[in-house]
Amino acid sequence: MQPKIKYPLLALLVGATLILMLVASPAQPAMAKESHWAWGPVQKLAGWGLISVEKDNISKATLEQPIPPLQWQRWLQQCLKADKGPGRGPDQQLKYWRDADSVPEHMGPRSVVDRGYAVAGLVKTGQLLGVVPEGITTPLIYVQQFSDWQELEPRGLTVAWELMLAAGIVDGYPDGTLRPQAPLTRAEAACLLAAWLETGLALSVPKID
Repeated sequence: MQPKIKYPLLALLVGATLILMLVASPAQPAMAKESHWAWGPVQKLAGWGLISVEKDNISKATLEQPIPPLQWQRWLQQCLKADKGPGRGPDQQLKYWRDADSVPEHMGPRSVVDRGYAVAGLVKTGQLLGVVPEGITTPLIYVQQFSDWQELEPRGLTVAWELMLAAGIVDGYPDGTLRPQAPLTRAEAACLLAAWLETGLALSVPKID
């Protein structure tokens, strides 16, 4: 004899609910990417075909981690290939500045790409492309607003940072520091490259291999 179910309608509803939860419910995303402050620039770079959210393992957690030197090299390489215009810069020098902070691991790499050299390297690339004048001098207006700006001086990065701050391509932290020796995070790298491309500093980029 089959046991009687006291509340057949209730049992039916519970069973249907369980089935819907296990089968019909869509999978929830691992993170709400749109909630991250750098997701906009990431979407721009991905939309331009310069990076891949999946292949580059971009998530809310990894965006806050230092970008590996070889990944920075690859992202910058893609940006240098992005423009269809005729190249004006010397390819080998561009390649040098692209690789300056991304030495292959078998050659004894830097463990991180720091903010100071990443920003200055983009300025140097702009100079090689002919869109930023060589030997430019400028009053130090923007860098001196940050408490640690003198960390730039021994490394010869002060003017480069002044130019990038003035152009709005890079910014400091809410606590009033630049942290030029801090590791560049993936989030900061995405913002930096997206802003660099949008301001035209990467115009007429030649293809370099």
